[in-house]
Amino acid sequence: MFRRMKRLRAECRWLYLFHIMLIAAGLCFIAWKLLRGQWGHAGLCLLTLAISDLTNLAEPALKLRVDAPLDVAVALFAVCANICGETLGFYLRFPWWDVGLHVIWGFLAGLLGCAFLEAMQRDSLRPFAAALAALGFAALTGILWEFFEFAMDAFFPWDMQKDAWLQSIHTVLLDGSVLRVAPETVLVDGAAWPGLLDPGLRDTISDLFLNFLGSLLAALALLPRPRPRLLRGLMPAPFPPVEVGTDENHKA
Repeated sequence: MFRRMKRLRAECRWLYLFHIMLIAAGLCFIAWKLLRGQWGHAGLCLLTLAISDLTNLAEPALKLRVDAPLDVAVALFAVCANICGETLGFYLRFPWWDVGLHVIWGFLAGLLGCAFLEAMQRDSLRPFAAALAALGFAALTGILWEFFEFAMDAFFPWDMQKDAWLQSIHTVLLDGSVLRVAPETVLVDGAAWPGLLDPGLRDTISDLFLNFLGSLLAALALLPRPRPRLLRGLMPAPFPPVEVGTDENHKA
């Protein structure tokens, strides 16, 4: 991290200041949550800082160059998802917050999947192959994220797979046909509920659908040639090959 921050200070001053402010704000937020005894929220803040540094790890490990648009997009997405969404409760205050983030991630993951394959073969994929790469990689990351949410809900009382009230269900288990069951009142320990409680199934399926929608947008964006400049900025590219030397160097 420190080596990259030193390079950013020399090459891109505004991006360097952006990461300084992000790290400072993250550390302050972690300290605040620790003082309040909210260890889970503090862990999410620490996870946010780790995710924002993924581009630093990706460059030397994958031999890819990450431009400023992708760097900022990954960091802002981590802040919006973990800090704003989970710790500040934006997912419950604004129903569209989760929708927007899943679509955005599907779009970014689609671009990353295409970029990784192009980096491996050192050449641009054909439009149809690029679209398939975008859809496949975004679907994989979306499934892995839902696995993570399920694991957190299983071991910690976080409710990342949000519950929902159902006013009706469809089932073939009753009388061998599809029946519509609309409960007027559901009693649990003598208390009335406004409906049936779904423990996260609809949330998981809707998240996967939104992730697919974002990846579909990425696949469509990858079809035109040449690609827009902003789109290329969101896709890591291989470092240019290092020249062995010139005739002047050999003579010297």
